[in-house]
Amino acid sequence: MKAPAVDARVTWAVAEMQSRMAEPFNMAELAGRVNLSSSRFRHLFTAQAGLPPSQYLRRMRLRRARLLLERSFLSVKEVMALVGYNDPSHFSRDFKSFHAVLPSAVRGPGPHALAKSPSHKRFRQSRNRDPGARCA
Repeated sequence: MKAPAVDARVTWAVAEMQSRMAEPFNMAELAGRVNLSSSRFRHLFTAQAGLPPSQYLRRMRLRRARLLLERSFLSVKEVMALVGYNDPSHFSRDFKSFHAVLPSAVRGPGPHALAKSPSHKRFRQSRNRDPGARCA
């Protein structure tokens, strides 16, 4: 079975999605920019990418969000905005649905990790000032 030929319009649309991920997308407008009807664009995109454009964009955003959370010091809110979400509960629900874990749970090691590390706890000093004295 022969794989479908790569369509430059779909390739352009994917690049456009990647470069403007934080912006809202209107798929009909994107289809119009490559001179296709919405239905034809959806058909070609699905044939080439394996997913409809809106689902492809959602997955792209959620994958980028995970990478940013694992590899940067950005807050969850900052990452959410960078990948085009504006509702924290919607982002969290989509993220957990896709990655099976909450966004805050994939945070990579950073300055906050040291503060919570058990080896960096302050130990309470004993009240007994004489180290040789025994407790009664």
